[in-house]
Order: sequence, then C-alpha cells, then structure tokens
Amino acid sequence: MRRIAVLLLALVLVSPTPALAADNPVAMIFSPTAEVSVPVNQPLLVIGGAVNGESGGITQVEFSTDHGTNWTPVDARGERWSVRLFPSVSGPLTIHARARTASTTGPTTVSRTIHVGGSTVPPLEHETSLVLHDTHNPTIDDPDEQAVEVGLRFAVDRPGSIPAVIIKRGDHTGPVTARLWSNGTLLAEQEAPGAAHSQRITFGTTVPVVAGTEYVVSYYTPAGGYKATENYFVGNLAQTPFKIPVNAGVYSYSGGFPTDTWFGSNYGIEPVFRP
Repeated sequence: MRRIAVLLLALVLVSPTPALAADNPVAMIFSPTAEVSVPVNQPLLVIGGAVNGESGGITQVEFSTDHGTNWTPVDARGERWSVRLFPSVSGPLTIHARARTASTTGPTTVSRTIHVGGSTVPPLEHETSLVLHDTHNPTIDDPDEQAVEVGLRFAVDRPGSIPAVIIKRGDHTGPVTARLWSNGTLLAEQEAPGAAHSQRITFGTTVPVVAGTEYVVSYYTPAGGYKATENYFVGNLAQTPFKIPVNAGVYSYSGGFPTDTWFGSNYGIEPVFRP
C-alpha cells in the first residue's frame, strides 16, 4: 500500500497543470469604414469593440489620432465602445485603438484611415447593408404600445438601388409595413408577416437612389414594441456607401412620414444597398 501511495504522489507532482492564459487584449474599429470621406467640423461617430480571448476582463479602450503619441480613453460597455470626434483639419486622418485589462495594455491592434473634407468613393462590388453596431449605450425593447412609424434618415455616396430593409425586432413580433421615402414622398412599401429578432423585408420594387439625396427607410408597427438605443446618433456615421447624419432616428405616431426625433435614438433599421 505504501508503494502505491508513493507512486500516486509522484504522478501528482509531475503531472502538468494548465497555465493561466496570458492577457492579450485586442481592439477593433467597426465604423467609420476604411477610406470614407467625412465633413470638416462635424461630429463623427466612431464605434468599435474589444476582446481578450476567453479571459475577458476588458477594463478600458483608448484611441489615438496622432499615431500613438497621445491616447484618450473612451466610453465602453463590456466589449463595445464608441466615441464622438470633431475632425477640424482637411486631409487624411488615421484612428488607432488599443485595449486594456487590469494587468496589461494591449498593443495597437487596429487603425482606420478616413478623409476629412474629401470626396472619396471607396470601391463596392456587392450588395451590402448598413450595420448599426452596438455602442456603450444600452439597447432596450421599448415598452411603448402605441401605433408608430419608426425610421432612419440616410444618404448614399453613389448611385444604386435599395432593394430591402433589415429591422431588428423588439417585443412586437406581429406584422409590420416597411416603407422607403424621399422628401415625404412614398417610394416603396411592403407588408411583412410577423417574425422574431431580425427580419429582412424585400420591397416589391427595387428603388433607384442617387448620391447626396436624403432618404428615409421606416417601418410601421401597430402596437409599438420596437427596439431603441438612445443617444446613439450623436455624430455622423460613415459606412460605405451610407452617410448617416446626427439625429438620424425618426418616428411618427399613427404612421406616415416620420420626422420627429428623440435623444438621437436608433430604432434598429438598416437599409440594404445594391450598386
């Protein structure tokens, strides 16, 4: 018995133990997309994320606009962060980002170059949709139960068409009606059956759009129950080919062309663009 006990102890002593994973925080930038042009002296919304493998524990994200000479902490929530910049000098601007944990500062893991005051039109070969990434502000299922039209103001940087819209559903999972507008004129309308979570609604007619004109894509819900993120559109959002202005989220109770705004709210409405 003593020999067996000694052998077991030896196995315990020599058996390898898993090493604790080293922190390796990585920052990401989702918007603006690469090489887009943005206006001078207008607020720009920058949205990103940060991860640290399975360890998690992101404590802070920092960004730099002078190639890492100075770093500024940003508002973060879990693995999402956002910041509002005010680019004031025309020309290329490169945004760098890095992430921190309690034990280490990660390297500069991402950069994004944009053109302030420029007129660049980055290449786009395939159909794409606007992606409204989560920010540090919480998204809720709004308890509003009134009939309402919720929408998004947007423009595009090139001619193309809008074949569909993607909506992120709230508590109302019944039928809705999607619409596309220009200056209050209804361009397309499509009823859609009930669904849960996200839903793509394809218009019966693909609508041509031109660069620089403002459009509104919206959907009517007869019983409220939509998603909402307040203080989201606090700056311009530049995501090829979309140009999203400040206070882009709009609504209208009882339906019709939506023009009212509420604290820069995002209602989870993403137009689809076809070049």
